[in-house]
Amino acid sequence: MRVIDVDAHLHEPVDWLEQVDPQLAGILGEPLRFIDIADGIFGISNSGVARLPEQQQPASRRETLLPGFAHHLEMTDERQSDHQADTPGNATCDAGARLEMCDAEGIDVQFLNPSFLASSFVQAARAKRHDLAPRIKHCWNQWAMQVVQGHVDRLIPVTQIDLNDVPAAVNEMTRMRKLGSRAFAIGESPVGVRSATGSNLLARSITHPDFEPLWSAAEDLGMAAIAHVGFGRERIQFGWANNGGSDLSTYSLLSLAIAPQLSPQLLLGALVFDGVLERHPKLTVIIEELGISWLPHLLTVLDSAVGRSQNDQLSDGQVRPDYAGAAYRLPLAPSEYLRRQVSVTPLVATEPLRPTLDLAPEMLCFSSDYPHVEGSGQAVAICDRQLGDLDPAGRAAFYQGVGELIGL
Repeated sequence: MRVIDVDAHLHEPVDWLEQVDPQLAGILGEPLRFIDIADGIFGISNSGVARLPEQQQPASRRETLLPGFAHHLEMTDERQSDHQADTPGNATCDAGARLEMCDAEGIDVQFLNPSFLASSFVQAARAKRHDLAPRIKHCWNQWAMQVVQGHVDRLIPVTQIDLNDVPAAVNEMTRMRKLGSRAFAIGESPVGVRSATGSNLLARSITHPDFEPLWSAAEDLGMAAIAHVGFGRERIQFGWANNGGSDLSTYSLLSLAIAPQLSPQLLLGALVFDGVLERHPKLTVIIEELGISWLPHLLTVLDSAVGRSQNDQLSDGQVRPDYAGAAYRLPLAPSEYLRRQVSVTPLVATEPLRPTLDLAPEMLCFSSDYPHVEGSGQAVAICDRQLGDLDPAGRAAFYQGVGELIGL
């Protein structure tokens, strides 16, 4: 039985972009470490801050980071190399060393996501060069393929694409598939749109007809669509910060611990209700690093919302809520589409597999999140301890099911 790790990462050194596109690196200027831009990504930025009591107004955005999370970011920063020349033998960024680690842990295949790519996007935004984002993504694809050269049968970069240019995205997926990639990244939120002048327009759901060629290409190429934490966040009402406290820690904790679990549910609900999974039955979607405890709730609430509840405890004649009525015309229940085409990764080091595994065994898949701080070098062992009584078919579905779905 193979073990496929669908969520591992490469740690880009600070100077990674210079290795593949020195001209672009020159345009962006001195490269930034991830820690230098982390407060801009994870800190609280809201106009409502100015209306809070004086004792709650932070001196800087960095001050809004929770102490534990700030320490987490500092530990992450310690694992980022300054120079590509320093990475040989470092399993975070060297293919040979990574494979030695995989062999020691019993992992056969790893899908590799970016770690510090956001730093380059922040540089482009500060330079008001949002148009450079597609080029940055192309460069990451090129750099990642160089890192894993000769080992793409086991180390598989996740293709980064520009969802604002679907034809170009399909071309990049096709190019990367020929090189060995078997997955591409999508966001958990609607796709933002910028006008020619740089202003924000109304975002589009990824289920919009404009994206149909993307899903068709994914089926034809045998590539999974991966939604990874950090590529979209649902914002909660800022009124939760106005709690009479002395800081913004409660709001920050709600934003980090609870709000992210809304994003995958909205994404999957849209993929079902708008018929994407019905029209593209060979499409595989993987939700990564967003936990699993929300999954049983989603399966239940979606079926109930369209009158396909599996609850057989009600007597005949009792009312079952059916919000959709005739508006839902798809042949399968929402949970049937999700069980057929969607896989979700647990947070191995912090979240138990049970009882979610028992409620949706066909939907969970293995991931390590290595080499992130929250990842684990003993992810297989941690999962094995929880799979002891699972039958061989269930174990195979967990460890290698995604590979079977996309023909890997």
